[in-house]
Amino acid sequence: MGRGDHNKLGSLWMLSVIPANIAYGPLSILVTLYILKLGGGILDVSYAITLSGMISIPAVFLWGFITDIVNKRKALIVFPYFFTGILIAGLLFVKSIYGVIALYAVISFVNAATGAPINLLIMENGKRNGWTHSFSLLQTLASLGATVGYVVAWAITGVASLGMLIVVLAVASVASALIAARTISEPASLRKRVSINKSMNYFLYRLVGIPHMVVRIPNPMNIRKWFEFRDIAGGKRNLVIAFYAISFIFFFGSSVFNTEYPVGLKIGGLTESAIFFVVLSAMVIQTLTFYYYDKFTKNLNLKAASWLALLLRGFSYVVIGIAFVSLKGFDFFTGNFLFYIMASGVAYAIYYPTSYAILFKTLGSKGRGSAIGIYSSLIGIGSFTGSLVSGWLAVAYGFGPTFVVGGALTLACSMMYRRLSAV
Repeated sequence: MGRGDHNKLGSLWMLSVIPANIAYGPLSILVTLYILKLGGGILDVSYAITLSGMISIPAVFLWGFITDIVNKRKALIVFPYFFTGILIAGLLFVKSIYGVIALYAVISFVNAATGAPINLLIMENGKRNGWTHSFSLLQTLASLGATVGYVVAWAITGVASLGMLIVVLAVASVASALIAARTISEPASLRKRVSINKSMNYFLYRLVGIPHMVVRIPNPMNIRKWFEFRDIAGGKRNLVIAFYAISFIFFFGSSVFNTEYPVGLKIGGLTESAIFFVVLSAMVIQTLTFYYYDKFTKNLNLKAASWLALLLRGFSYVVIGIAFVSLKGFDFFTGNFLFYIMASGVAYAIYYPTSYAILFKTLGSKGRGSAIGIYSSLIGIGSFTGSLVSGWLAVAYGFGPTFVVGGALTLACSMMYRRLSAV
């Protein structure tokens, strides 16, 4: 397809993210259930999630560097979509637990390749004042795809095996490659990546829409500078330190809960279809909460919105932990269904955009790129270390106490936010 065809196709290429997210949305839970089906245990799931998270961090930087060198947006979207589909299908032929763990890590590495070229296509094929609309549209399509993915997973696992779900998700990823190949044309002029610290909307899109960030890697002098906070006056200095600490604890605690949660539901007696239904319901509520975010928070400042959302999330985690110890059967399902929706649907959707608004409000005019690099590193480290600790805690103390720990850490974040000066 020639470059002149772009105007005819407009934003049709964005449709390729829908089947891609159908494939990747429910993949972590699929891998979890597949490991359990092969006879794996709690620690095996923990290692799979931890390794995937560790691989994703350097993968984002490497693929961003390759994108700048190669300057082939179409190829760097089409081929990763295609090979992700092939790799997902490869799960059917891997019968060892460690083979599944390794393959999932490779899938995470390949999937990270599309982040930079997708965002560059938006910037290179549209005017600067239209970026916000384009990023919003892309986020909506990605969220739609992930939600449909959970619907598909719930429906298929209700009547068929995980093997059939693997086939459908693999086909969806390959379909994205075909759509991208048909609709993407290389832009007439190429731009270097724009630093995300220049655009609040772009930054929020990257964090909420696609879990891979293109950031500048801070060098040791930048890190030292930011932890000295020379460019930040008075109370804001302590505010940034506290924000970094709270963010690390939040993502650590969230990983402690989320890594073993599907395993706990499975061992607790829920079917694979029921597990996907619980997560799907939370995603639907999360999407609605994002949409009505302004209405939910119009009478709250950033500080109040943050600590109240974290209070709700932490309380819900603790209740879920208690449910794992004290409830069975339908009561067990109902308790998890209701409070997981509150934690991951309502509370998460309020806290997520609020926390990033606080980040931008507290950063000074200098060094934002370095600060965001440090922040994204803390998120990554907190997430994969939390995944690792989650497995150890679940083996040593059981699911209930593990989830209570995740909730207690989140409640601690809530109290830390409440003690902050106004933001």
